[in-house]
Amino acid sequence: MVKIGSTIFLELEETKNNVKVTRSFRCRFVDIESNRLIIDYPIDEETNKPSYFFDGTEFRAWYIAEDDAVYSFNTEIVGRRKGHIPVLLLKDPGKENYIRIQRRNHVRVETAVDVALHPINQEFSPFTSATIDISGGGCALIIPQGNSLPQNGELTIWLILHLQSGEISYVKARCRIIRIVKPREDARERVSLQFIEMDKQDREKIIRFCFERQLAIRRKQEA
Repeated sequence: MVKIGSTIFLELEETKNNVKVTRSFRCRFVDIESNRLIIDYPIDEETNKPSYFFDGTEFRAWYIAEDDAVYSFNTEIVGRRKGHIPVLLLKDPGKENYIRIQRRNHVRVETAVDVALHPINQEFSPFTSATIDISGGGCALIIPQGNSLPQNGELTIWLILHLQSGEISYVKARCRIIRIVKPREDARERVSLQFIEMDKQDREKIIRFCFERQLAIRRKQEA
């Protein structure tokens, strides 16, 4: 289930000025032992610098597995090792305690993300809008009044993602128009787009963005 070399994200909840905040870190699986996951030192997503923690520090961890699903689990630091590459030892809670969220391309969340649409062959005039929902496989958005799109074909979009770490990422994707619908007579048209060409790193950013939003929703429901 866990592949050596894959990226794992760690979330740490802290209280600052009586307000709960979540810090995010990324690291890589280095090795796996009985009941322990070995990782390199986590990088703070906000500062992009290595972070150091005491034994017993608890995290919420998640990663994308080989079966294209996102898995999440609770863990804590149980030790460390010095060597050519210093590593931390995480408690492995056991596969039965891993939560399988869903296939990564289907982690769809309803959220407004700023987006700019551009034609490939001058089929329409460029315009900006906001998404209705988004996933690793595509998005849906509103077509603003005074703008239009062809019923089929391809186009290029730019998405502006505000990640939990505070990082702002600009993601480019080539998309296929799946359908254009008008849910109500007085509503604006909506278009569903499928991502057909995108850098791997950009797709991972979208998946991470969606998963962070999904976890935030779960935390609110559990509060």
